[in-house]
Amino acid sequence: MHLDRRRTFLFMFLGLVAFLLYLWLFVGFEGLFTLLSGLDVYHYSLFLSLAVGALFAGIVFDSLIWYSLLTSLDVKVKFRKLFLYNWIGNFVELILPSATIGGEVIRIALSQKEIKHDTGIAAATVLGSRIISTFVYSGGLILGFLFLLFTHKLPFYLITPIILVISGTTVVVASVFLIAFKETATDKIINILMWIIKHVIKDSEKQEKLKIKIRHSLFSFSGVFKTFKNQPRRLIKPVLYAVVSWLFNLTVYLMILYALDFTAISLIDLATVYCIITTVETLTAGVPIGAVEVTLINLFVLYGVPIAVAGAATTIVRLLTFWSQIVVGYPLIEWMGTKSLLRATQTPPHKTPPNDKNTPSPVN
Repeated sequence: MHLDRRRTFLFMFLGLVAFLLYLWLFVGFEGLFTLLSGLDVYHYSLFLSLAVGALFAGIVFDSLIWYSLLTSLDVKVKFRKLFLYNWIGNFVELILPSATIGGEVIRIALSQKEIKHDTGIAAATVLGSRIISTFVYSGGLILGFLFLLFTHKLPFYLITPIILVISGTTVVVASVFLIAFKETATDKIINILMWIIKHVIKDSEKQEKLKIKIRHSLFSFSGVFKTFKNQPRRLIKPVLYAVVSWLFNLTVYLMILYALDFTAISLIDLATVYCIITTVETLTAGVPIGAVEVTLINLFVLYGVPIAVAGAATTIVRLLTFWSQIVVGYPLIEWMGTKSLLRATQTPPHKTPPNDKNTPSPVN
């Protein structure tokens, strides 16, 4: 584990060095220093503070999506804990080469003990929160991509990742819905998992207990999605929270440009930049930093932002959206994450329902 951490931070360090070299060779430190030295301190501090506030608010509303899904199912859980679990999940997504999968696994593992160890409800609400955010984000991505495609000459290295993300997102969401709404798919998953378990665990009693637990979790997972399908009004709040979170994340970019005294970019152009750069960030999660930064600088320049402003804005954006979450997330996952997982493994499991395919849904 320690070796993996060292390797991760080594890659991050090498990526940082590569980005600094890019700034030196293609942007120029002299232009950056000239830009920063000419800024009004009060003006800069005000808008940078607003950017920090918008970043925090974006994470709060992103956590509220998850919290709202749980409360709509009459599941009592403290928002403060969900917020911290969400931050830890963000940290994992930023440093591990697993796109968002690692972050979701951590969120499920940490939260399921708050939900009476019902992994099905934990997984359904975590994935449901991600799907809602994805629909809001994907809508902006597709519109921004089309707008950019017809108004600018889009580089091939940007077209490919966008198509990959849209395709991959479609496949993942379709797979989740298939598991949630098609009982035959659930049965097949149980059979596949039991085939694996039987080759690992030879004790027939343990096999049966695991089968009951897996069946309960999957049907609990399916029950949550069916509840939202039958009562879509429960999704109104989470969707609104997702839109507000997206707007706050976009505001971070806007406030940073305003802090650098640059206001000549339209909100539509900035939204396009934000959606595309989030795509690149998703695809390059866990690899050395540098790809996101270089792409962001080039996108800013594509929309007429002076290269010195683009370099400064990119540096500040990444300090807030990447490094601040790393600095806060690392001690959190060491303290809260590790302790919570240890407590989860030490707590006796709850009683599972009988091995009945028609196990009642855990939600009202």
